[in-house]
Formats: sequence, structure tokens, C-alpha cells
Amino acid sequence: MVFEKTLNDLVSGIRSHKRDTALYISQSIAEIKNELQSPDFFTKSNALQKLTFLQMMGYTMSWAAFAAVEVMSSPRFALKRVGYLAACQGLDQPDRSPVVLLTTNLLQKELRGANVNHGAASASGASGGGPAGENIYHAGLAINCLSNIATEDLGQALLPELLHMLSHPSPYIRKKSLLCLYKLFLKYPQGLRLSYDKIKLCLDDSHPSVVSCAVNVITELAESNPKNYLPLAPSFFKLLTSSANNWMLIKVVKLLGSLVPEEPRLARKLLEPLSGIVKSTHAKSLLYEAVYAITLCLPYVKKADGTQPANIPDVVELCVSTLRSFVSDTDQNLKYLGLVGFGSLLSSQPRVLHSHPECRSLILQCLSDEDVTIRSRSLGLLKFMTTKRNLADLISQLLSHVEAASGEYRNQLVEEIVWLCSSNKYELVMDFAWYVDVLVILAGVRGIENQGEMIAKQWMDVAWRVLPVRCYAVRRSLEILICRGPGADEGGSNGNDADGKENDRHILPEVLPAAAWIVGEYSQLIPEGVEEEGLNTTFDTSSKGPYHSLIQALTAPTDAAGVNPLPCPTQAVFVQNAMKVFSAACQRNVETQGSNTGMNLDDKLMCSDEELHACVETMMKNLIIYAESTDPEVKERAFTSYQLLLSIGLTSNSFGTTASVASTCRAAATTLTYLLTPEPMKPISAKAQRRLAAEGPPGSPVSVQDWEKGVNWDVFWFAKEETPWFDKDGNVKGSVENISFTKQLSNSTTSYVRAEAVGMEQPLSTSASETFGEITAPAAEKAPFGNAVSNVTSGASMGQTTSTFNQRVGDPFYLNSTPSPSNALIAAKGTGMEGGVVDAANAAATRFGVLTLDSGGESEEESGRKSKKKKKKTKKSPKPQQHVGIALADSDDEDDDHMPHSRRGGAGKGNRSKEFANLAMVDLTTPLGEDEVMPRNEHYVVPERPKVQPDTAHQKQKKKKKDKKKSSRKDKDASGTSTAAVTGDLLGFDMMGFGGEPAAPPAPTAPTVVASSNNPINNAFDDLLGLEMPKSAEAPVAMIQSSEAVEAKARKSAKKASKKAKKKSKQ
Repeated sequence: MVFEKTLNDLVSGIRSHKRDTALYISQSIAEIKNELQSPDFFTKSNALQKLTFLQMMGYTMSWAAFAAVEVMSSPRFALKRVGYLAACQGLDQPDRSPVVLLTTNLLQKELRGANVNHGAASASGASGGGPAGENIYHAGLAINCLSNIATEDLGQALLPELLHMLSHPSPYIRKKSLLCLYKLFLKYPQGLRLSYDKIKLCLDDSHPSVVSCAVNVITELAESNPKNYLPLAPSFFKLLTSSANNWMLIKVVKLLGSLVPEEPRLARKLLEPLSGIVKSTHAKSLLYEAVYAITLCLPYVKKADGTQPANIPDVVELCVSTLRSFVSDTDQNLKYLGLVGFGSLLSSQPRVLHSHPECRSLILQCLSDEDVTIRSRSLGLLKFMTTKRNLADLISQLLSHVEAASGEYRNQLVEEIVWLCSSNKYELVMDFAWYVDVLVILAGVRGIENQGEMIAKQWMDVAWRVLPVRCYAVRRSLEILICRGPGADEGGSNGNDADGKENDRHILPEVLPAAAWIVGEYSQLIPEGVEEEGLNTTFDTSSKGPYHSLIQALTAPTDAAGVNPLPCPTQAVFVQNAMKVFSAACQRNVETQGSNTGMNLDDKLMCSDEELHACVETMMKNLIIYAESTDPEVKERAFTSYQLLLSIGLTSNSFGTTASVASTCRAAATTLTYLLTPEPMKPISAKAQRRLAAEGPPGSPVSVQDWEKGVNWDVFWFAKEETPWFDKDGNVKGSVENISFTKQLSNSTTSYVRAEAVGMEQPLSTSASETFGEITAPAAEKAPFGNAVSNVTSGASMGQTTSTFNQRVGDPFYLNSTPSPSNALIAAKGTGMEGGVVDAANAAATRFGVLTLDSGGESEEESGRKSKKKKKKTKKSPKPQQHVGIALADSDDEDDDHMPHSRRGGAGKGNRSKEFANLAMVDLTTPLGEDEVMPRNEHYVVPERPKVQPDTAHQKQKKKKKDKKKSSRKDKDASGTSTAAVTGDLLGFDMMGFGGEPAAPPAPTAPTVVASSNNPINNAFDDLLGLEMPKSAEAPVAMIQSSEAVEAKARKSAKKASKKAKKKSKQ
């Protein structure tokens, strides 16, 4: 192919085809595929060059891996280099590619070629020219490729060759082999134990580049398990004090810093040389690593008696001045490194910033930096500079930052504010009312939904633990709950701006349950909370007072069935605490009536009969809506609350007069208070809770464990019964795979009702209507919830089963207890009831989904025949139908070669971490075992069988038996020839001498011999075998003589051949 495109032509073509670049690239890939089929190495290398460029643009080239391996075997270095580069880029997933196995012998050959010829190179004194020099660079290409396509199998096969390369005279080969070993250890961790001794020897190499590579490899290995490399601490300390290579010193300092936690005594020894590096070096990278290593050593510098060395203050001051210069630098990278260094220094010296105010100002300035990473790092340092005096000022500044921040940084700000205030059991908080205001402000911030649960817990914890702030917490909770109403913005400060405009206040949904719990649990503090001026306690225009407004807010129908309802857990908390607020309203009404008899109460602190009547009406109307909820917790709490109101004499149909309702509530006030809020919840620590659980209820001499021992478990006799799937002990019968969640089985099981009085068991039918009877009309009319309660109470009847079944028509995952459709169909067919068949079929279709097929006006027989033909055709089709734009997993490589990497599934991200985890499990502190041997590539040799000495006595007996058998065979042969002469041999084998000695020719006058020669059966076999039967008695004798001559000639030729072979072997 003379006119193929070069790499320059491809690049210029891509630049010229800006509109149809994808089309041009696809055409170029098609041309490349044709070029790769050429036997010419130059054409293949040119194609691979273009393909490597396209791979950098996002197109895969894994399909050309075999061609890359072919070019790798080229003897020319220029072509070989192209092949190795293509293999490195094309084999992006070497563990999944079978082509990698083909490179083992090729790489081994390249490595051995450098080992064989390095003697010639050293003798000639030329390391870069001649065949020996070329082999060195060929080996360098192979090592580079191996580091990119390394697998476990390649590591086992090529590890001995690489270790042998460590003793190569050329430092070029030694340093490349060292760096490649690290990549092999990631795939083959066991090789680290086999090669650790040779890697240690490289630290004493004569060439500094090899020593630097050895330090680099050991430093990277020490990140996973530093304990393995503690014995190398003296060698690295020697390099720290003697080396002048800054890049190698960076690695040495980093490694020694990682060894300090494993050996604390090393910390005091490293302070002096590291301080000398900080004072003398001008390289910023080495300066930072030295300071950071010092900060890692400071926590371990204490002596055995608890005292610190005398030079510690000077070392700390040196670190502070160096890090301050980093933070004040205009370079953003140095500023970030300075903040990281301060974080490490303050972990061991937390009071440093208090004595350096200039550092505090620098860190606070970093909070306003444009770079979000710098702001995040400086935010983590605020905890070391916060005190009781500056907490409020600092939090107010951070709140202003929260309004301007966005994204993840806003969440970090909120989390830092909460942590600063709540750390060490609110050690820095002086005014808890101020902290409640801070939490209320954070609850109204948008975009911090992830922090809503944390804010809610803090709010509840403060109201729970701090008694003086409970009243204020109730006030702010009441404000948050009521401000959600439509009438909260009418003339109040909690919903409007100063100009009177409506303010759309946002409240985190996770905070609402906490506010409802605080209002309900401490509902007796509601009058004190609304006593202050400036609080609007109106939920809407129909609100009669603060209690009525709270009940309206907690049982609003829009929260349960509106356009944007609240989550079900929040609804459950609202319903429960609405009852607590109602109980407090009843109790307050009792106190209000007492005020009429002589007590003086403010109007805001009173609960009038009208307000109490309005509370009852709102509760009775709204609880019905919550009772229709799909969540069982919400439904149960609403149903229980409604029944509780009915039990105290409040009817659902007619509420009566205001006075009668108020009197009924006052009569039940004590009962409701005892049931719902007997006393406020008190804070109990986790230790106290565990102690109470062990001691049992207060005042009880019996612990919880003793209470459990006295439980009569025979009450739960039904749990011990044997079921179709579980035995009496609760173990699963058979295999779990037999359980089907899609196949309906008939529910023919019968339950039993234990009659304690009679002492016998009676079977109970599955139909609940037979057991409990039907509900009468008056009972149904008394159902307070209408459809909800009627469904619950009448669900035992068969009619309710049908109604509930009709409500779930089309749901394929709903499994009911009706008989299976197959049984219903069989029963209907047996009785001849066609309607039953249709109903059963419809029931099965609605339960599991309807499958519709368009018959096209054909009869059932024709459609059945065609369906069979289609099935046969589908069996012959090898591939499924592919839709346009969808790449199937089993498509050919040629179909999806043009797909970029972004559309393909790559390797998992967890592979890298898994490799480091496997490497960390290698223990270098124990000696090698007997089974830990360097792998060898040798052919398997079959062991020889042991020779058994023969038993002479046993052999003599065998010889006697063989002789007897031979003599008996001769007798049989003699008798056989005589009988054959009489009966005639159909094939004539005995007459031709195949049976040993030739038999005597029969008499010519014997009629049997003449008949045998003319026998048609003999003639047929003669034609088949190509034999000629003798026509006379002289023919057999001639044939026997000719056969003896042939045998003699064969013996002579064999003797001559053996003589010639012996002569050749001697020569």
C-alpha cells in the first residue's frame, strides 16, 4: 500500500473536516483496519501511529492489540517502539484481554537479550551503540510496556528476569527495573517478599539515580504498611544527613515521617536534621515536607518522665513562621499548603494561634478567598481560635457567609457552626436563647437539606437539657409551625417584612417534627411562650387562640392530602402532638374557669370555651382525613386519637353547644393529661439508660431480665405450629428456592381457635365472615370514619374481599388469599360453567397483567400453526434483533469500534484500592518459608517408574504355565488342520501359511478340495480381499516358497539399515 495516509495527513484531515469530523474519523478507522491486515511491518506501524492518536481523542483501540503485538516483534527499533506504545495504550484492561498472554515470551526474550549481551557491551565500552547497546534500549521498551500492562500472570513469569536486571551494569536498566517492580507488586503482592532483599541492596548502589528510584519505590510501598520498613530507618537517616538531591530528600523525609507513629523514639532524633533543612533550603517543596514532618513528630517528642526537650519552643516557632509565610504568599498552592500545615501543627499544639494574632487574621482572611478549597481548609481551623468571648461574633460572621455561599461549602459552613456551638457539651455557649435563634436562622436556609436532621436534633437536645430555655424554645417552635398557615402573614412580624410585603419563609421539612415535639411535650408552657409582645398566633382567619392555631397547624388537611403533603413520619408526629396540645388546652380551660372564681389571668393566658369548642371541631374533622393515610403509623395514631375523643363523650355527628363540649373536655382534662403528658420528659444519659434497663422499673425489686424469665411463652402457642414453609422450631422446610413470589396457590389452610374453657381445639374456616358473623346495619352506621372504618370492620365478609380486590385491579404485585386461577378454571370446566371460566380468567389477567395478541382475523388453528413456525424460526436466528442506537453486549468489535471511551463500561474504581489493600497485607517482618520460592518457567518432566526386581521363583512358575499353554495350542492347531481339510476353509488362510507352519496339501482326488476352490462364498471373499485361490495342489507350495523369499529379503534390508544407523551415530 503505497498511498496510505501518514499521521500528519490524519491530523491535517481532522482539522480540515470540522463539520463532519466523526465521519472522517470513521473512514480513517476503516482504512486503518485494512492497513493492519498487511504483512508489511512499515504499513502496520504507520496504522498503529494513527490509531494511537485517535485513542487519545477518546476512541478505543483494544481491537488492534494483536497487531500491536506483531509490530512489537519487529527487529527494527523504530517499528518496535511504535508497537510497544500501541500495546500500552490499547491494552487498557490487561486483566480482561487474552492478548496479554502472547506478550510473555516476547518480553522475556527482550529482557534476556539485555542480560546476555551486557558483557559484550561492557567489554567494548559502548553502551549506546552496536548490537549490545540496542538490546539495552530494547529491554527498556519492554520494561516500560510491562509496567503498563502488568498482570498477576506476567508478574509471576517475569519477576525473576526483572530481579536479575537489578545487577545489570547499566544504571538505565537498573532504575527502570526498580520502578517496574512497584507496578508488578500491585498485581502480584507475593513477589514483594521474594524480592525485598534485592531492593534493599539498591539503597547502597553506586549510581545516585538508582538510589533515588529505590527510595521512591520504598516510599510508595510504605504508604500501605509503614511497619514493614522500620528496619530501613538507619539507611534513610543516613541519606537524610548526607544526600544533596532535593527530590530524593523529599521522599526520604516523607518516609521517615510515616515511620514516626510506628517508632516514637525516632521523633526526637529527627527534629534536629529536619530543622536544619528548614533553615537552609530554599526549595519550597522540600521546605514544606520538612515542616510537615516536624508537625508529625511533635506529638511523640515527650520523654519517659513526661517532659519535653528544651528545643521544642524554638522548633514550634520555626514552624509557625514558615507556615505564616506560606499562607501570606500570593500563590494559591502555597497558601493551601500553609493551611494544611497549620492543621497538622494545631493538632499537637492547639494553643499556638492564641499567642499569634497575626496568624488568626490571616486565617480569617482566607475565609473570603475565591478558592473554595482554601475556604474549606481555613474553616477547619476555626475551632482552634474560638473562645467564649468571640463565639457570638464569629458565628454572626459565619451566618453572613452562609447567605453568600452555595453548594457543598454552604453545608460545611452549617456543620461547622453547629459543631463550634455544641462541642464539649456546649462548653462555649453562654446564652442558649441566642443558640436557639441561630438554629432557627439555619432552619430557614435553602440548600442545606442534608443538615436538616442535625439541626432538628440540636434543637430538641437544647430544649430537653436546658430548663431555662424551654419556654423560649416553645415560643420559637410555635412561631415556625403557625407561620406555615395562610393567615400568618396578616399583620405579624413572623411572616412579613418591614415594608409589609409578604415574605415567603422557607423551613426545612426535617425541622418540623422537632418543633412539633417541643410544642407537644412542653405544651404546658404555651401560655408563657405567647406572653411576650410581637408574636402573631393566628393560623388563619378562623383561629380562636394559640391552642386552636396550633391544632390547625398540626392537623392541617393540606399536610396529609394536599398538593405537596408532608412526609408520613412528620404527619405521625403532628397527630400525636396535636393530642398533647388539646390536652393542655383542656387543662388550661379548667384553670380559666378557676380564674372566674377568683384567679386573675391575662387574656392571652386563658383558654375560653369557644376556643376549646373550635379545637374539638378541628380535631374531629381533620383526624378523619389522616385516618385515610396509606402509612400504618399515621393511620393508627389518627384512629386511636379519634377513638379517644369518642370515648370521653365527644360525638362525631353533632358537637352540641359550646358549654356542653367545654364541660365534657374539662371533665376529661385530668384523664387526658395522665394519658398523654403525665410529666415532662427529662434528659437521661446513655449510661443511666443502660443502668435503668438493668435495674428494672423504679421502685421495683425485679429487674428486666427477671421479668422476661417470668413470661408465660405458652400464650404464643400459635407461633409454634407447623406451617407449609416452617417447622415447629421455626426452620425453613426444603430449599428457599422453592418459594415463589409470583405463583398463586390456593389458601386451603385451616386455623384453630383454642377453647380454654372446653379444653379442645375447633377448626376455623378461612372465611372470616363465618367466624365473626356479619356486621349489622346499626353497627355500620355507628362507624365514625365512614368508608375507612366500614372497610376495616366489614373486611371479614366476602363482599369486602371483592371490593378490595376490585380496588387493586391491574396491580401485578398484589397477592390475595383467593383460590388460584388454575384451580378455578379446572373446577369451572368440570362443572360446565362457562361463566366461571371467564371470571377466573379475568381474575388471573387482572392480577398478573393482561397479554393481548392481535390475531388479524385468523382462526385459532391457523394462528397456532403460525406461532409454531415462528418459534422454529426464532430458534434458528443466532442473534437478537438490535435496535438503532443501542449497543448490545454481544455485538462484534467492528460494530462498536468507533465508540468513544465515555460510552463504554470501564474498569471499576475499586480495583486500585483493592490492589493497595492486598499490598498492605504483605508482612515483611517474618522470614521466608520453605514454600516461598521464586517461580521458575520450566517444562514438566514425567518421573520415571521405579524398577521392581523380579521374583525368580514366581517367574519359573509362569514359564511352566506358558510352556503348557503352548503345547496345548499346538495340539489344537494340529487337530484344526485336519478338520479344516475335511470341512474346507472358506478364506483359505491356513493354506496360505498365516497360521504358523504350512499345512500339508490335501490329496488331489479329494472332492472337498475341488469344491472349496469353486465355492461361490470363497470366490466372493477372494474378490473382496484381492486373493487368488490355488487351482491345483501345487499352488500352495509355490506360494509358501515365495513368502519365505520375501521374508528373507526383508531381514536383509533391516540388517543393512541398522548398520547404517550405527555408523551415523558413531560419527
